[in-house]
Amino acid sequence: MGFWIKLAIKLGIAIGLIYYVVTHKVLQDIQGQKELASLFTSPKILIAAILTFSVQMVLGAQRLRILLDPQGFSLSYWTALRLTYLGAFFDTFMITSVGGDAIKAIYLAREIQKGQRLEAVSVLVLDRLMGLLGLLALAFVLGVFQIKQLYVNQETAWMIKYLVIVPGVLLVGTLMLLSSRVYTSGPMQWLLSAVPFGAQFTRAYGSLQRFRDRPGVLLKAFGISLIVHCFGCMTGYVLMLGLGGEAALGPFFVALLIANFICSFAPAGGIGVGQMVYKPLFENIAMMTHPSGWVLATATQAAMLLAKSPGFIAWVISKEHSHKSEKSVAAQSSVL
Repeated sequence: MGFWIKLAIKLGIAIGLIYYVVTHKVLQDIQGQKELASLFTSPKILIAAILTFSVQMVLGAQRLRILLDPQGFSLSYWTALRLTYLGAFFDTFMITSVGGDAIKAIYLAREIQKGQRLEAVSVLVLDRLMGLLGLLALAFVLGVFQIKQLYVNQETAWMIKYLVIVPGVLLVGTLMLLSSRVYTSGPMQWLLSAVPFGAQFTRAYGSLQRFRDRPGVLLKAFGISLIVHCFGCMTGYVLMLGLGGEAALGPFFVALLIANFICSFAPAGGIGVGQMVYKPLFENIAMMTHPSGWVLATATQAAMLLAKSPGFIAWVISKEHSHKSEKSVAAQSSVL
């Protein structure tokens, strides 16, 4: 019952944000209404955007399988794809995209035998880190080529230092996570013994140390992340062109990567927040005057939501699968 109450609250927040955007933006912008309506009345562009975004799901499933291998776990590709869609679907309704990872963790654990579930679920930490590192690495590299454009505009000049600081902090954090010196240090061992659920944290943290000897696995996962975010950028670019906009590819990608990073920590898939961050980013970095930032944000979020909709089917299948497994275990127990 608690799960349904929480889900209802989160759905209420998402619906409230959508209502705000519609009443304060869509209904006050006749041109914006026409632009968004064109995606559905002539849906070729929307379909192209959905298909482009769906490549992210296909590649993300393979990244999960690659990262599970050093831990000794083997998932079929279709199971990994089901879990990837399931997590992506719940990203839209959770407080942040990390919430979608939590749901994915629950269903991933059900695919692993008892006693090894914590080690399998811990892989999702690296999965998320590789995704963020890929996103920020692209933003940094492309940002270097757009440094002059970023610097001359006061509204974007402050972002330059964060294009270095944020990826640097995340990279250092990842290296520390996999460092034997940090793992075996006295302060870390004391911390693990002092925090609640310290034994579980120790198991999960210890299991991730196996990746220290598998740099090739991490490089593959990072490479997939780069490709994943390229397709994410192409999704936005396809929509922008379909809405009659014009913008250079490089600056547009930089603006979208920064926006995606911010929205990944925002509630309800960045709905509402997306509209706020798209406007300054795309006007000042991509120099996009048409469509407006909020129109592009709404179109992008709509395409992503439709692309993630198979996650609902994945959720239903997962629930049925777990119920059957529970009945099977109960039957075996009664026989024994």
